[in-house]
Amino acid sequence: MNKSVNLLSDSHITIVGLGLMGGSLAMALQGKCAGITTVEIDLHTRRIGLERGLVDYATESLVDGLKSADILILATPVRTILETLMELKELSEDLDNAVLVLDLGSTKTEITSAMKLLPNNLIGIGGHPMCGKETGGLKYADASLYQNAVFVLTPTNNPGNNMLDLARQIISAVGSIPIEMDAERHDKLAALTSHLPYLLACSLVSAVNSEGDVDPIIWEMVSSGFKDTTRVASSDVQMLVDIIATNKDGIRNALHQQRIAMDKLEIALDEDLQSLQALLSDIQSIRNNHFSVPPSG
Repeated sequence: MNKSVNLLSDSHITIVGLGLMGGSLAMALQGKCAGITTVEIDLHTRRIGLERGLVDYATESLVDGLKSADILILATPVRTILETLMELKELSEDLDNAVLVLDLGSTKTEITSAMKLLPNNLIGIGGHPMCGKETGGLKYADASLYQNAVFVLTPTNNPGNNMLDLARQIISAVGSIPIEMDAERHDKLAALTSHLPYLLACSLVSAVNSEGDVDPIIWEMVSSGFKDTTRVASSDVQMLVDIIATNKDGIRNALHQQRIAMDKLEIALDEDLQSLQALLSDIQSIRNNHFSVPPSG
């Protein structure tokens, strides 16, 4: 593999998984590193990656991909990331220099725990870019996907300043905003802001469908708001099952918080209209204070 490096521009990057996230990352890193290899099991995806010039080399072998890597980025579903980390424990003996191992998984506690078991020459840092689409695969990859998105880093024990700096350079290169925190805190917060919205969208579709069994015309009455609110229910189910399976405690807490919020709304229905309006106005203000609202008219 290459000699130890401190700069992204001198680093050869290997991306495991060339789907939406890995493909978008490869696009965003064009010309910003020494070269890009992908480890991808799908032959068609490997060919497309090479034909479009997204990667310099493509292989289905993790062993081959690791040989040239200064930075190894795991851009697969969460449970596949965990399986890859187990493989890496057996593949690192022939490496002469340290390699940064950065993942893009949506949950972090189990992944960073697995990273702590890696040999000393594989330096694991958990990562979660807060972006994506409900559609997956390389054909939906977008070089601007990471632009202005928060990118959370969850360092493991003593990652070393140079490896953390390399991770920060990647974040800067793709236009994201870095935040650092421990894995448990990440999973608790991500459950509320990312995983709960998916489950709420699914529950809303399910509720409307139950009424549709009695009165099918309801599907002709769904509004643009319903479609917007339930958009994430179209996300890849297997990917979300991986996420849920590795963050059950965080999601249970998020569901508990949601029930409290729903109970407040239900109680307000039985109170005077001023109380209901005050509650809804407070929620509106909170939302508007955190997100820009386009002017009306």
